[in-house]
Amino acid sequence: MRMSWWMVAALASGCTSGASVKLALSNQTSTQARTIDLAGDGTELQLKILSVSLAQDVDPVTMNDIGTSTNIWVAPECAGDVDDCNVAGFTLPAGPRVTQYFDLARSSDEVNAELEAEMTLVDAGSYRYARVNLCKALGGQTEATVPTMLWAGPGITEQAFTSGDCGRTSLPFDPPLTIAAGDTIGVTLGYDLSQAIVAGTPSPDGNESLAGHDDPDGTPHRYRACVDADSSNRVCMDFPDFAPSASVL
Repeated sequence: MRMSWWMVAALASGCTSGASVKLALSNQTSTQARTIDLAGDGTELQLKILSVSLAQDVDPVTMNDIGTSTNIWVAPECAGDVDDCNVAGFTLPAGPRVTQYFDLARSSDEVNAELEAEMTLVDAGSYRYARVNLCKALGGQTEATVPTMLWAGPGITEQAFTSGDCGRTSLPFDPPLTIAAGDTIGVTLGYDLSQAIVAGTPSPDGNESLAGHDDPDGTPHRYRACVDADSSNRVCMDFPDFAPSASVL
C-alpha cells in the first residue's frame, strides 16, 4: 500500500491510538432549486481551500478551536507543508501557496474526483465540528492581494471576490462524532448552493440584500456580494452552510 506523507508523519510521531477518516463533499442542492452549471445558466462558486479539519469544539466568541483538532484533508498544492502553506496573495508564512480554485457548483461525483481525498490517520476522540480553512491572516495582513473566490449567477458574468474570512465552521455534528481507536470513518460535508447564489429583487434598503430574504431578527440579510443583472434583478453570493455527517466505512 502506498504511504502518503500524513501516514508517514503519524507513524513517525508514534500515533498508536488513531483511527482512519476520509472526507467527501456532497452537493445537496435540490433539482428544483439548482441554479448551477447543470442547469446551464453559468452559475459557479469557486473557493481556494487550504484544508478541512475536525474540531473537538469551537469557542463561540473567538472562534478558536477548543481541545483536539486534526486535519482530515489538505490541499495538494500545500505539498505536505501544512503549517507554512497559505493561499496566494498572503505574505506569511513563507511556504507553498494554493493558487487553484475549487468549484463547488458541480455534481458530487465531479467535486470528489477533484478532491482526491485519502484515508487520514486522526486521534480517537469526540468532535463537534468540521472546519473548512480558507486562508491564514498573519502579520497584520487581513486580506489576500489576489481574489480568493470566483462566482457567477443567472444573468451576470464571473465575478472575482476577496474575502477576509479565513474559515467556515460547519453546523454541529448531532450527536458529536465519536471516533474510537481502529475505526474507519467517512465524513461528508453537505451543502446547498440555492442559499449561496441567490437571485431576486433588490432590497429597498440599498445594501447588498434582496427583498424578502431576511435574517431571523427580521433585518435584510447582508450577502457577501451582489451584482444587478438589470434594474429589477439582483444576484447575490454568500458562503454555503456545511452540514456534516459520518458513517462507518
